[in-house]
Amino acid sequence: MSGLPGMRIVGLAKIEAYLLSRDHPTGRAKAAFFERFGFSPSDPLAFAMALDRHGAMRPVVRTLTNEYGTKHEVRCSLLTPDGRNPCIVTVWLQPRGEAGFRLITAYPGDR
Repeated sequence: MSGLPGMRIVGLAKIEAYLLSRDHPTGRAKAAFFERFGFSPSDPLAFAMALDRHGAMRPVVRTLTNEYGTKHEVRCSLLTPDGRNPCIVTVWLQPRGEAGFRLITAYPGDR
């Protein structure tokens, strides 16, 4: 599958309180990584839009179904403000009985 079709939900709360949070115990390392490529806690919407595009455009490399629904792992180039476009992994959940996908997490990936 090349990208997740249809609706993808990237919650701003997840970005502000976790992925771009310098204070979150596990999120702070992710925040430092994403900030190096031009994303900023002061503009969470730009990061949300980039993650949404990543989910739509990049290949799904792994799929796992469990009691909550189906998780999809999407990998590589994230379009970034500084243009360096690092390889990342985004993980999305398609809850049972729902058509859309919800972002669970994002983290640095290998090229």
